[in-house]
Amino acid sequence: MKLVKTLWVALSLAALPALAAAKPAPKPVQARLQPCKVPGEKGPVDARCATYKVWENREAKSGRQIGVKVVVLPALSATPKPDPIFFLGGGPGEAIAEEAGYLAEVPLRRDRDLVFINQRGTAEPDKLACELGGHEDDLQSYLGEMFPVAAVRECEERLAKTHDLTRYTTDAAVDDFAEALAWLGYRKVNVVGGSYGTRTGQDFARRHPEQVRTVVLVGAVPMDERLPITHAAAGQRSFDLLATWCEKDPACHGKFPEFRQEFQSMMDRLRREPVAVEVQDPKTQKPVQLKIAWNVVADGVRWALYSPQASALLPWMIHQAATGDFAPIAQASIRSRLNAINFLTMGLFFSVTCAEDIPFIDPAQVPARTANTFLGDYRVKQQTAACGVWPHARIEPGHSEPVHTDLPVLVLNGERDPVTPPDFGPRVTTAMTHAVRILVPWGSHGGDDPCTDKIQMDFIEKGSGEGLDLSCVSKIQMTPFALEAPKEEKAAGK
Repeated sequence: MKLVKTLWVALSLAALPALAAAKPAPKPVQARLQPCKVPGEKGPVDARCATYKVWENREAKSGRQIGVKVVVLPALSATPKPDPIFFLGGGPGEAIAEEAGYLAEVPLRRDRDLVFINQRGTAEPDKLACELGGHEDDLQSYLGEMFPVAAVRECEERLAKTHDLTRYTTDAAVDDFAEALAWLGYRKVNVVGGSYGTRTGQDFARRHPEQVRTVVLVGAVPMDERLPITHAAAGQRSFDLLATWCEKDPACHGKFPEFRQEFQSMMDRLRREPVAVEVQDPKTQKPVQLKIAWNVVADGVRWALYSPQASALLPWMIHQAATGDFAPIAQASIRSRLNAINFLTMGLFFSVTCAEDIPFIDPAQVPARTANTFLGDYRVKQQTAACGVWPHARIEPGHSEPVHTDLPVLVLNGERDPVTPPDFGPRVTTAMTHAVRILVPWGSHGGDDPCTDKIQMDFIEKGSGEGLDLSCVSKIQMTPFALEAPKEEKAAGK
């Protein structure tokens, strides 16, 4: 929910399908949608919902069928444009339809329907859910290994009894979307994708170009990039840039002159042994004693770097740890761990990444690619081990090739993005003839800025990057560093 609300342009929003151009444009089949309520920022939101059935095995078109939930937020205008905005979930593993109501007030809804379709495997009744350790009555139990192999194996064995786990790929999901959107009656759509969703958006544009009007990719990932091999280096680059900005900012440097050194000292101490700390249990709001290890904090820092607001707190939190108070950095790290657990459907995450990423990572390259970083090889090793007990789908030839297209494409990458760094952008657009590429100054993972929001709206409205006004980009300012405890920390007495 939080990711959708604050980084709506960074979520995976993909291309909307169309029928053959020679046919008259059909009207949305409203009879196939039922009035429904979906949760939103200010309470329940009126929407229209349905469940669309697809073949689990799309090639055979027989056997088991699975449902994908569809949510449509109708345009606010009495005369809406025919081409909706189609949001794809991130991750992989986000059930985007469950987040639809939190985007009910985005400006894009003024003239266009907003369409959300869950990726296969992300929601009930066919959710590929995995419990990877942890019990709600024991906060410490969530703070072990990221992907415990025994738990992953147990999940695979359970899910494999009812699902063919090799059928949950990006290609299959994209074809589901094309089918469902045609069933709804939409002819062409505007794709807005973020992070993993930029892969889905590119794949949709390649496999179903006749259904696409425009494509927006925020935090763009090249089709041939094998995540998470770049996580460590990209995270370190992002942290180093943040530290440089702090050093050049009189207020930040004056308050935290040893930011880099304090961070290194904190990580060194945590690597020696876990630290005992008292934090507030997010569920009960009561204090609880925990031990927190380096891997949880390292990943917590990496997640904080995704957001300008969370990044702005890092110098203060790390300085607190340097003075012996690990509670702020521990609290933030625990929150990010729990958010990740709740945000992603891990069985779908494994089915996609164990087919499309991990098999193509050369183990011999891992030490060099992760050296001299605060995350090290931890994430790569964890994910590789998990994929060792998960089935690998067959990927179609050409899936990882750059997408060749003459569709209008807008690509945005943040200057300080910790997971999809700036050099990803040119690789994405290498074979796109009508692409506009923007490097967002001070930007992290997403386009959470009025300037980039407006550029995206103008691009979609025009249906082209020609003559797009980008003048506001140079005026984007850095989020100010936090020099003291935020209000919630003070209220908790930390």
